[in-house]
This record gives sequence, structure tokens and C-alpha cells, in this order.
Amino acid sequence: MLADERIKFADLLTDAMAYYGKDVSDFMLSVFWDSLKRFEFADVSRAFTLHAQNPDNGQWAPKVADIVKMIEGSTQTQGMQAWAKVQAAIGSVGKMRSVAFDDPLIHAVIAEMGGWYALCSSMAEDLPFKAREFEKRYQGYRVRREVPAFSPYLIGGHEADNRLNGHKHRTAPVLIGDPQKAALVMEKGVAQPALRITDTRHAVAGAVKQLSNRYRGDEPPEAA
Repeated sequence: MLADERIKFADLLTDAMAYYGKDVSDFMLSVFWDSLKRFEFADVSRAFTLHAQNPDNGQWAPKVADIVKMIEGSTQTQGMQAWAKVQAAIGSVGKMRSVAFDDPLIHAVIAEMGGWYALCSSMAEDLPFKAREFEKRYQGYRVRREVPAFSPYLIGGHEADNRLNGHKHRTAPVLIGDPQKAALVMEKGVAQPALRITDTRHAVAGAVKQLSNRYRGDEPPEAA
């Protein structure tokens, strides 16, 4: 919602709470506004109506969490919906092409699970386990309302092969979901992974070289 819609929102909240015989204090208005202003006014208004019609808890005045759940769905539902999008891309795009989803959390979670190529290479019988892992990780971020650093896109087999062979050519990723949102994810993504990954061969070689220099006297000994 825009800042100039606060008055309209205050009227909406006052009417909604009056339905339950409750008054709206300045504190209540501030809490609801700060929590819901990221949504469109039409969606917020509809959520209040849906809450009132909810046979499970519509007889009680809504809290912020009730309205957010009406707009976004539960975090469990969000995780399941995100996985459905990933699973569809696995079947239609495959592991060789790079992909960019319209949700940055999908990038973050798949990176934690080993990357796009590894996920697509999973055996069919392993996918239900991958689904549960993905949904739990995704749900955890949603519960904490946290968006960690994420890559602009998920690298497929073709680009991975190019990098291993020393080629700088990048393949254009396939946009999954809303193309405008996927392009925004690519724009806001960071090139460096959240975790630093070092080739063990390089690490061992560096350690051997350091020890060799130390024994030759090229490097001062460490203080005791």
C-alpha cells in the first residue's frame, strides 16, 4: 500500500473491528499498518472479508497473522507451491540449461541442496525426499521472513562444462514463472555464493608450499 492509503486503511480496519465489537487504538493501527503495508490495499481488504467468512476462526477478531495467512497462505502451503514450480521446471527444462525462478528463496534453497544440476540429477525415487527437504528449508525462511543472499540464476550443465573448460561464455537462463519477477531476481542476485567453496587440491597445495617455505627459513616461525 502507498503512504497516502493509510487513512483508507484505518477506515477499513475500524469497520472490520467494529464488526467484532472492538475499537481500534493508535497502537493497533500502527501494528496492522506496519505489518500489512507491503501488500496491495485490494488484497488486504479482501483478506478481512475472507477472514470473516472463515468457518474455523472467523467468529473472532482477526490478528495480523490471520490477514497475512489469508493473503499469502500458510508457510507450508507456500513451500509446497514453490516445490511444484521447481518440479515442473525439472521435468520441462532439465539439468543442462540454466534457470532463473521468479522467487529468490527458490534459488537460495536449491543452492543449499547442492545446486540445480545436482537436484535435476536425483533419481526419481529420491525426489519425494528432496521435496520434503526443499519445503522444510523454504518454510523456515518464510517463518523467519528472511531472504538470504541468492545467485542471479541457477547454473545448468552446459554452463558448468564451459566454466570447467575455461570458457567464459554464459548461457541465457530459462525464466521460470513470472518473467518480470524472474528478471528482477537476476538483477538483484549476487555472483558470489553465500558459502566459500575451496578446491581441496588448491588448499592442500597451498599448505604444503607454506610448510616448505617455513622449513627453508623463508617464513618466520610462529610465536609459542
